[in-house]
Amino acid sequence: MPSSAANNHVFPNTTTFLKDTNLTEPHTAEDPGISFYIYYYGMICIIMCINITGNTLVIRAVMRTPNLRTPCNHYIVSLAVTDLLIGVIYPLYNVAHLELVPEVSRALGQWGVCRFLVSEVLALSTSCSYHLVAITVTRYVAILYPLRYHLYFTTKSTKYTIYSIWVLSHCTCIFMYTLYNPEKYIGVCRYELIFSITHLIILLIIQYFLPLLIMLSLYARIVRIARHQAKAIALQERVLRNKSHAFNFIRRQELKSTVMVSVLLGFYIIVWTPMIIYLFFYKITCVENCFQSPFIRATCRILLYMNSAVNVFIYAGRLPEFRKSIQKDITKLQKYLCFCK
Repeated sequence: MPSSAANNHVFPNTTTFLKDTNLTEPHTAEDPGISFYIYYYGMICIIMCINITGNTLVIRAVMRTPNLRTPCNHYIVSLAVTDLLIGVIYPLYNVAHLELVPEVSRALGQWGVCRFLVSEVLALSTSCSYHLVAITVTRYVAILYPLRYHLYFTTKSTKYTIYSIWVLSHCTCIFMYTLYNPEKYIGVCRYELIFSITHLIILLIIQYFLPLLIMLSLYARIVRIARHQAKAIALQERVLRNKSHAFNFIRRQELKSTVMVSVLLGFYIIVWTPMIIYLFFYKITCVENCFQSPFIRATCRILLYMNSAVNVFIYAGRLPEFRKSIQKDITKLQKYLCFCK
């Protein structure tokens, strides 16, 4: 344990700080070098700009276009709000790792601040996952029970579902993390340095595996139903046209459904899997002071953060109404910039 004088040199008002945060000693990880910081924070800044711009355009499009205010689009807007907040808070959480600037990492590394950042990042990520589940359920009902869709998904029921997702996500993370005090806190706000393997397993079950299992099950059923419907339509087409046209129609419909499902689930798995592998490796196989490439950790975080920026293009960008509204906003912005010049 460093001496009191040394502690006061690293952390001002150390006695009070230790009492409030359970800090044992400052983190002394090796400096990864300037190239790491350029890569890590450069990518974070780029994704943040895309995130804030894209999600703001989606929210604005629904607010100014009455035809877009459908129950399913309410989920998309709520998802955009969630991703927008992640776009702001997640960079703050990552700035807390910036040990190159000790004044910044020290301020954000205080346990009270770190606890808020971690709880909010995880709550918003959980909320994002269950928004994707809700959107999947709406499409599932629309395909299986098209005549009952408008009875099940009204504006009122959609708002209740959205409120429930937000409240339950935040309550779960507040219960798990806000009330938790680590036995040893080294002053660096990084999840894997603070929480136990039990926290990690519970988090991944709630935040990743359970939503993924639900979405995979529903989308598998959606693909089967879509194929049956495509074949039924193709049989009608065959009466009017030739067999070759009907076969091509089936292939096009199946390909369209398969590609859409692959994009939705594939990207969700791609951005989450590296972080899951990294966290389990760190908690289970990595002993104290073992070597870890900072670029691997940074890439895992960048991929996970990218999810909040890409959702807007997957869900809203593919809808013609959203594209038209967003294109109008972009055109107005271009005219405004040209006028300012």
